[in-house]
Amino acid sequence: MLLRAGNGSVSAFNVAGNGTLSSIGASPYADGQTAPCWVEISHDGAYLFAVNTGSTTISGYRISADGSLTNVSTTGFRSGTGIRPFDARLDPTGADLYVVDAALNAVSAFAVSGGALNEISGSAFSLPVGATPFGLVAI
Repeated sequence: MLLRAGNGSVSAFNVAGNGTLSSIGASPYADGQTAPCWVEISHDGAYLFAVNTGSTTISGYRISADGSLTNVSTTGFRSGTGIRPFDARLDPTGADLYVVDAALNAVSAFAVSGGALNEISGSAFSLPVGATPFGLVAI
């Protein structure tokens, strides 16, 4: 996957045995959002979630058998202004997606339903003062 911040798109590629890349389908796949910077793929390989730092949203894409992408959802954050989502990770079961935000010093949580997301009640969850998170691991 290649993320294009300027035009808000995700690109998909096939990797040949010699390491060369070729675009899949109509790649790049635009979603109208700004600055997609991090992606997480569902454990079953059926969906991709792109964190759009500039527009403070998460785009959900269905991954077809040939690797092409279809945008199926765009989810905003209830957390208010100032949020700048960065890295995202699914929990080990794939039921929840967690997104860190250095600006709010918090983690937002979303319930996953296919390619759709619903922010969990009480989200965003504050971190200790000075944590300034930019990465995340869910174990």
